[in-house]
Amino acid sequence: MESCRRYASSSTLKIFSFRGGEMAVLSEQADALRSDGHLSPFPKGECHGTFGELMQGVLPDDRHFLVTLPVNLKSIVEFEITHSDHVAVDVGFKTKACRAVQDYLRLHDLPPGGMLHFKSMFAVGKGLASSSADMVASIRAAASAYGRTPTPETIESILRFIEPTDGVMYDGIVSFYHREVKLDEQLGKTPALMIVSADRGGECDTIEFNRKKRDPPAEVRDEYRSMLARMKTAIRTSDLHALGEIATRSCELSQAFNPHPHLPVLRKLSAETGALGLAATHSGTCVGLLYDANAADTADAAAYARKRLHALRIESTQYTTV
Repeated sequence: MESCRRYASSSTLKIFSFRGGEMAVLSEQADALRSDGHLSPFPKGECHGTFGELMQGVLPDDRHFLVTLPVNLKSIVEFEITHSDHVAVDVGFKTKACRAVQDYLRLHDLPPGGMLHFKSMFAVGKGLASSSADMVASIRAAASAYGRTPTPETIESILRFIEPTDGVMYDGIVSFYHREVKLDEQLGKTPALMIVSADRGGECDTIEFNRKKRDPPAEVRDEYRSMLARMKTAIRTSDLHALGEIATRSCELSQAFNPHPHLPVLRKLSAETGALGLAATHSGTCVGLLYDANAADTADAAAYARKRLHALRIESTQYTTV
């Protein structure tokens, strides 16, 4: 069976597959879909990204965890039902999204054919949860085509067999066991934050990163346990200063396995501009300055930080939480 390959889709909604040198029409079903009251043509699924993590580490029981930081990045995917025996995609490298949808359809005994159309996506290899968001959005789109809404637990059960995954299938901030693809705890609504990032460039392979053994000493594992408990309290009580302090410490600890060359610059800018602290994309290429989005001077502080980073020829992007 062919799967997870790129196919062309014409303006007449024909989808073609190349098999053995022959071009075969797989689907020409737009009118049929529109006449079927149970199915919606080209339904959509969405999922936000996350600016790395507020914190990430290893606990004394050897469980790897993270705390998400959802931001205004979004993967948007449409799903077109086809008469094929597999799922295809219009962006050739999105093979994991194909696999996730195929597994979802198989799990629920649904027809196996479909085409994923990516309408919005964001940079890969930066630590923004692009792969996780793509898979979640794709599953949601395919489920919607059949009038279903997948639970976060169902999505977890599928992604668990594909790759380590951020907890972006849940709303708000969560603490999450990313290597197990399992929720620890939903922590509540994301506070209003602005993030000014500095990107060292290049990409980080998340799968390869998570294959490497992280074996911090016992005292660091104990510190992570304490930090996680404090972070949960800070989020629930909207204590942004504590949140920033803990995120900064996690960023500093992450330098042992994913060093960021611009960290000294960011520390200085954090002090100069009154930032809450720093947040890292622990398995990515970015570190960000955290600001209270509701503070009166945040816009000016963020603009100054970006200007300084630009002057130093450091790539910078601004995000807001969602």
